[in-house]
Amino acid sequence: MAHPIAPTVIRGSEPPFLSLEPASPHLPITNEDHGVRSRPIPGVRCPTCAANGTEVWVIPGRACGYCGTPCF
Repeated sequence: MAHPIAPTVIRGSEPPFLSLEPASPHLPITNEDHGVRSRPIPGVRCPTCAANGTEVWVIPGRACGYCGTPCF
């Protein structure tokens, strides 16, 4: 009797084929500068932690995860 959890082996079948091609079309390469781009940080610094010398960023309208101060 086979083990109830043992995987079933199907003889004669081929292994699954995984494509290495990207799912989306190739984007054109331009001659622009390809450096690191930054985006504005969507948050505010906690004033209480900043006064204590610690840099803590909080989502506006939420409370600081370290000290609990509401940050707007």
